[in-house]
Amino acid sequence: MDTETRIQVLLVDDEQDILDILEFNFSASGYEVTTANSAEEALRLDLQRFHLIILDVMLGGMSGFKAAMLLKQNPLTASIPIIFLTAKNAREDIIDGLRIGVDDYVTKPFSVQELLLRAQAVLRRSYHRPIQEEVKSYGGMFLDREGKTLSIDGTPVSLTRTEFNILDLMMGHPGMVYSREQILDHAWPEGVLVTDRSVDVSITRLRKKIAPYSHCIITRPGHGYCFRYEDVQA
Repeated sequence: MDTETRIQVLLVDDEQDILDILEFNFSASGYEVTTANSAEEALRLDLQRFHLIILDVMLGGMSGFKAAMLLKQNPLTASIPIIFLTAKNAREDIIDGLRIGVDDYVTKPFSVQELLLRAQAVLRRSYHRPIQEEVKSYGGMFLDREGKTLSIDGTPVSLTRTEFNILDLMMGHPGMVYSREQILDHAWPEGVLVTDRSVDVSITRLRKKIAPYSHCIITRPGHGYCFRYEDVQA
């Protein structure tokens, strides 16, 4: 998959509320989303353009399991990764799905964040490239490198170019400490004269803008700054 290609995701579920929530969150995470309320509707689409299909098993009409079988039997769609959404007690669906080549499953009720992370992992395995290069996420915070946008819990957050570059740098390597000089080199245009103090001011502003994730940005006295997931405040 070309690194400039926007990731196309097909969401299939006959519960409109779930479909709306998934569409909102996947779109906010930078994916190009198409939805379908049934397997029959999904199978009428130009399926070859999708990079990932998220498929509910218990659909009215044709089941998600039957649809997955058809997709895997068709040479044109067999390589498209599929994630099943299934009820907790549907172990047979899970086992049978894995046997026919479904890539992963998430049981209902599920965490949207877990599903997003599983989608990233499946895409990464399937296309052998770091999907997080385009979309970086933690909790409800999604940074889209291609669109140069940040959203928190679905709400767009306005960042300056410098603030975006700083967050992009640190989220790309969680736990790595960057010196002020390294941050200056990455976040400011070449030839612009700024001081170490500019980094501190930008970090302070960035922390305010990304609340409640401000505690993820850690100060290492004498060394610099890093982004650490476990310091997020509930």
